[in-house]
Amino acid sequence: MEKTHASKLCALILTYNEEKNIERVLTELQWLERVIILDSYSTDATVSLIQKFANTEIHYRKFDTHARQWNFGLSLVESKWVLTLDADYVLTQPFIQEARRYICQEAIVAYYTKFKFVVFEKPLLRDNTTPRPVLFQKDHCEYYDDGHTQRLAINGKVGSFKAVILHDDRKPLTRWLTNLDTYSIKECKKMLEPTRGPGPSLIEKIRRTKIFAPFLVFLYCLVVNGSIFNGWRGWHYTLQRTLVEILFALRLIEEEKLKGKD
Repeated sequence: MEKTHASKLCALILTYNEEKNIERVLTELQWLERVIILDSYSTDATVSLIQKFANTEIHYRKFDTHARQWNFGLSLVESKWVLTLDADYVLTQPFIQEARRYICQEAIVAYYTKFKFVVFEKPLLRDNTTPRPVLFQKDHCEYYDDGHTQRLAINGKVGSFKAVILHDDRKPLTRWLTNLDTYSIKECKKMLEPTRGPGPSLIEKIRRTKIFAPFLVFLYCLVVNGSIFNGWRGWHYTLQRTLVEILFALRLIEEEKLKGKD
């Protein structure tokens, strides 16, 4: 397959101990001339696995926040377009074909894509993942921190992929639980900050009740999204999403009690 010229597009991936995932995402990026990896000093085999791919280059930076890490990564990009990926994202051929077409256009500066969540190597019928802008013109976009994650500020017109990216994280559950604890602290602090702009979203309002979110998420995942039809893979996903909301609720209760609220 002919490679896209480096002045047009490169990929940017953040990594930290991603030996279970990184080879799969890089295998589907060999059509690019340049893949930039910004690593947070991994201690497993991540770096040695990356070095097996000739089109990759590795840079290092100690992680502080998601937005600062992504923006530093963007400063390393020389191409007009950048494809920003997590280490557990796997591209599909329809997605690659669309990306090749989009970077030849000028009017749209960023493209959102949907994801298909993979559990135990098989995609779920449906999931709760939300679209994210992954392909964009670097000079028109910048990341900012938002709770436990980052958002992309886009200055210009946006579009959407028809194809999806596979979200296939194979890191052990212990790692996920550790990350969840960190994320829940950041998300709790965000929800307790003074409301700015239009006010809290419906999801945030439900979370602030500290009661309804875990039950609603459990029912939504299992019944509305049909996870029950995915067997134990669906139950695994549903219980994970429910645990996220339970931990958020516990953090909110703890923070409010420490501040002397009823």
